[in-house]
Formats: sequence, structure tokens, C-alpha cells
Amino acid sequence: MRAILTFLALVILSSSVLSLPSERRDGDSALTGDVNFISRSFKLTNTTTEIQALNFALSLEHLQYYFYKRLYQYEPQDFSNAGLPPWSQGRYAQISSHELTHAQFLENILGDNAVQPCTYDFPDSDPRSFVRTSNIVEAITSSTYTTLAKYLSDPDYAISISSIHSVEAKHSAWINADMREGAAWSTAFDAPLSLSQLYTMMSGFIVSCPSSNSLPPIKIFPSLTFPSYVIPGQTVQVSFSPAAPERDSQTLYAWFISGFKALVVPLNADMTVTIPDTLQGFVFSVITNNRESVSDDATVAGPAFLVFDYDYQGNDQSLPM
Repeated sequence: MRAILTFLALVILSSSVLSLPSERRDGDSALTGDVNFISRSFKLTNTTTEIQALNFALSLEHLQYYFYKRLYQYEPQDFSNAGLPPWSQGRYAQISSHELTHAQFLENILGDNAVQPCTYDFPDSDPRSFVRTSNIVEAITSSTYTTLAKYLSDPDYAISISSIHSVEAKHSAWINADMREGAAWSTAFDAPLSLSQLYTMMSGFIVSCPSSNSLPPIKIFPSLTFPSYVIPGQTVQVSFSPAAPERDSQTLYAWFISGFKALVVPLNADMTVTIPDTLQGFVFSVITNNRESVSDDATVAGPAFLVFDYDYQGNDQSLPM
């Protein structure tokens, strides 16, 4: 372990609300703790209904469909000119069709309760930035469906969400393996996040939504930004937008969530943080005011989506997209 990490906590996430033992490390000493990540961080509120949970899924499917519609501003030759397979446009067109089918399927379930599409703004301007954005969108989607499962008690709803999740995971795998030429997976698990944290990432693509849309009670946190290129073990400066208020003497913590594990390090007064050098795959970073909780009440900013690629031997790898 690097000495520059003055505090490092390892939190083992559980897929249930049972409390599991975990190891917490302060400096060189190891203490056995009991951190109930799921029950503290993603507690189901009584005000969230199954209809709202399904509408959250629909709002994401709308976002995906309108993103993939942007595919048609590019020609197959544009992909070739960008060093990408010309057939990739056809594969993306199939994904676009899936997202429309998912949206229509959820609309049929929800009927008059279905939320309407928002107005969106996506950052892609060429095929390569389209691929990068698709990777982010699919990572958010996989995390969303992982989280939504706990809000559903109706078996038919649960099967529907599970079936959509399976297809979305295949989309993400194809993008990472064929388009980015990396690993088709990240870790053994998709990372669960709170609905507020997920919607915070979605809101980065949303300009406005119809006032009639009914979603679960959510917060939108300040966006968390890392430098455009970061690697594990690097010390970088992050920023919030809107800017965070004066911190006074409050200590903030940077959570790096990967699958069912999270590494927690302090955020320095100058807004720098050292990225743990063991991270690989998809990572969601959240800034909190509590080193033992990443709940909505503790969240200060984020999540930010980070990718730390690795090769077939598990060695760190740098990919162009």
C-alpha cells in the first residue's frame, strides 16, 4: 500500500440488506469493522412506488433512444475514416432499435402513467466521441438496472427489468470489446448506486423535462469532474459544479465504487485526491462528508464515471477511447 494514502477503507458491498464484516484500514493498522453498505446507502424509501421505479427505467430508455438516434448523423464511411469498423454503425443501429423496443415495452406497462421524453444534449461530435459517450450511457444503464431490482416486488416487473438488464449488459460488453478493444466486462458485479446518484449522471445529458413526469423522490447533486485523463495511483485535482460551499474544517471523502467494493480516501483541502492504485474497470467516484456512508444524505458531489482499462493478463492498459 502506498504511504501517500493516509486513510484507506475497503467496504464490501452486499446484494442483500444483511450486515457483512469488512476490513477498514487507518494508516498501517487494520481494524475489523461492520459496514452495512447497502442498507445505509440505498435504503428503499416508503415513498418510492413500483410505478415510479418503472418510470425511472423508462426515463433512462428515452435518454438512450434519443442518444442512439444521433447515430444517423454519421455515415459508415465516417466510422472507417475514424479508424473504426464500417459495420459498427449497423450494430449501433440494432442497439438503437433495442432501446426503442424497451421504451415501448415500458410505456405499455405504465399506460397513462408513463413519463415523456426530455430534451437532451449529448457531447458527441464525431464517431469516436459517439463511442465514448455510448460507453458512459451503457455503464449508467447497467448500474441503474442493478439498483432498480430492489424496488420491485411484482415478479412480472422483476422479470421484465432483469431481461432488459441482460440485454443492456450485452450492449456494454460489445462496446468495450469490439469498439474500444478492451475487456468486455469490468468486474464480477455491476455497481449499485442510489437513484439520486444515477439521475445526477443522467442529468448531465438532460436540458429539461416535462413537468408532468413522475419519478421517485430524488436529489440532483453537483457534478464531479476529474481531469480528462487519469490513471490509478495518480494525484489529481477535482472540481464540483456548481462549486461547493466553504468547507470550514469538514473533512470530505472520495469514494471509488467498483462492483460491490468501494475504496475511500480523504479529499485534500486543495481539492486533490490520490486515486487508489488497485482500481480497474468501471469506477464511479462520489464525494461524501462521511467515510462510512455514501448515502444521499452524505453525498456532496458526483458520481463521476471513470474507466481504468486492463489487458487479458490483468495489467493496466491505456485505450484511445
